[in-house]
Amino acid sequence: MTPRSRITAAGTAAAVAVAALALLTGCGKANGYHDDASGGESAAPTATPPSPSVNPSYGALYLDDHECAAPEPGQKDAYREVPCKSPEAVAQVTLRLESGSATPFSETVCAEHTDFVIDVPLSLALLENTRPTGEGYACMRNLKPPHPGDPGGGGGPRIEVGDCVHSDGKENNVVEEVACRTKGKKNGATHRIILILKDQMVGGFNDPCDYKADAVFTERPMFDTNLSKADRVLCGKKL
Repeated sequence: MTPRSRITAAGTAAAVAVAALALLTGCGKANGYHDDASGGESAAPTATPPSPSVNPSYGALYLDDHECAAPEPGQKDAYREVPCKSPEAVAQVTLRLESGSATPFSETVCAEHTDFVIDVPLSLALLENTRPTGEGYACMRNLKPPHPGDPGGGGGPRIEVGDCVHSDGKENNVVEEVACRTKGKKNGATHRIILILKDQMVGGFNDPCDYKADAVFTERPMFDTNLSKADRVLCGKKL
């Protein structure tokens, strides 16, 4: 999205006056110089550049691939685009999509190591005090640790091998990804995922994890009949 710019009319009257003077006298010098009272030459005044918009863009697309962002103070979910060398920069775009939704995070096409995602229309709307329009999102990676998207970090778009989950021990309950470091805390990590099987069913006499796991989990309830979601079986080792 191209940032809005401000156009000023400063200096218009002065420019007209100078043009009229040049036509009347036929005098003047090229290259933007004119004679001053002492007979010397001085540079003509230059126009003041327009003020940047509330969301300056450093490329053709807001939060394009490899560009960086900083959170807008006091505005949840709002991020300004800033140079990656800026001390304000906190994360870099690893993938920018101009279509699709940022939620749910698990259904984005962001890579495994993605720390979080920015809803582009929402962010722009909050910055510019307008209503969000359109779709699109940016997959983000923190410039410095911590990295929730790393294995065991407790975040990222999907549960992957090496991640930890919390299980309350109840059958058919969906597990939640949590940071491995939360082991022993309330609602903390109880199992580490050692194997993931796609399009598998849980039940019967067969163990889909081939008896290598202490627990078998699914990412959604067994009674969920939404066939648009791929079934994944998570094999977990108790921590």
